Amino acid sequence: MKKNIKLIFILCLVVGIALGAVNLFAGSRRGHVAEVEAQQAARKKALAQIQAADVLGINPDEVEVPDEVELTAMDNFVIGVNGVSRMLWVGAIDLIIIGAGGLLYGMRKGRKKTGGEKKLSSSNNVLGIVIALVALCLDLAIASPVFLTSSNFLNVFQQISINFVVAVGMTFVIISGGIDLSVGSNIALSGLLMGILMKNYHVPVFVTIVVCIAFSGIVGLVNGMLISFLDLPPFIATLGTMSIVRGAAYTVTAGQPIYTFPKGFTAVSGRVAGIPLWSTLIMLAVILLGWYILKYTRVGRFTYAVGGNESCARLSGINLKKVKCFVYVVSGLCCGVAALLLSSRLDSAVPTNADGQEMDAIAAVVIGGTSMSGGEGSMIGTLIGILIIGIIANGLNLLGVAQGPQKMVKGLIIVVAVIIDVIRRKASQSSK
Repeated sequence: MKKNIKLIFILCLVVGIALGAVNLFAGSRRGHVAEVEAQQAARKKALAQIQAADVLGINPDEVEVPDEVELTAMDNFVIGVNGVSRMLWVGAIDLIIIGAGGLLYGMRKGRKKTGGEKKLSSSNNVLGIVIALVALCLDLAIASPVFLTSSNFLNVFQQISINFVVAVGMTFVIISGGIDLSVGSNIALSGLLMGILMKNYHVPVFVTIVVCIAFSGIVGLVNGMLISFLDLPPFIATLGTMSIVRGAAYTVTAGQPIYTFPKGFTAVSGRVAGIPLWSTLIMLAVILLGWYILKYTRVGRFTYAVGGNESCARLSGINLKKVKCFVYVVSGLCCGVAALLLSSRLDSAVPTNADGQEMDAIAAVVIGGTSMSGGEGSMIGTLIGILIIGIIANGLNLLGVAQGPQKMVKGLIIVVAVIIDVIRRKASQSSK
């Protein structure tokens, strides 16, 4: 580790410990300050009674006036610290975690023997992401006492279920070197089609679910064909599909929502003993399947190869068109599952559903260590990224932050995550 960076981590650790010590000292003096303030209040009350007695012509001799006490400079300092105690604790915890984590990582890296070229992998970042998640939870626990309640955590898991499923498909796409901006529109249209089939044509719930998930997969296949067969840039292809599909969502119902679905459908997002059981099981099934495909199948290895170096993948005999179509079909199928979870939870389908969902999914994937350049990423990292995004959104809601600033925070997170990825890649290339 470079000396300057090591000094920065040491400084963070020292400042964090100092802030924590100041908070502890202020807490220990809180009782004394409260006693002094109580004496001052009692003296003011007694003086006020004497003034009132003079006005009313009553003998004020019976009023006992406490001795005058003053707050010292230290007492005023303690009052100021106690006023921002939560903020200081948040800063202290974050700085201690950054400093200690950076120093431990540097020591661990220093003990490693450089026996060859180190492979750049997102698994190297998992520990750092986990530390960030723990720090975030501690910060919100201090900022809001409601955060650590079981009911709040159950709400968080149900709220992230949509992004959870979408981000799994987005991980495949970004690892392959692409991007899918149509996921939100795909979810909205698939949810409306579910409502139309069940409400207007009385199609059984199971058949409706299968048909609409397949339809979402077809939307993904269209994206894959535009990109692989027509060589359209993924950004342009999926941006066009996003507008087309969102327009179709407004057209099929003339912009009107569909309400009140069958009980068998809404039961998917229902709770069993207070737990969103089916939503949780679906999330686990999707991410386990995605993890298995990426890690243990040929198409998963091909996905990494295409994203890492498309020319080398072509020379190795990998069918680029099939791989690209596959990852976008996976993304589309995940959108269908997300439409199921969203529509069943809301018991309605609206053309504006999942607006901006692509931003949440991309943010979760990038925070999880998947490189926007492709060829690198993992489902474990995506899982942690989803939790971070969900907890941030939940914490901002608990703190009463408006939707506008929340969107700004999410955009800032994406930019910072990409900057970190670029810096890490440049550092890796310069060390070769």
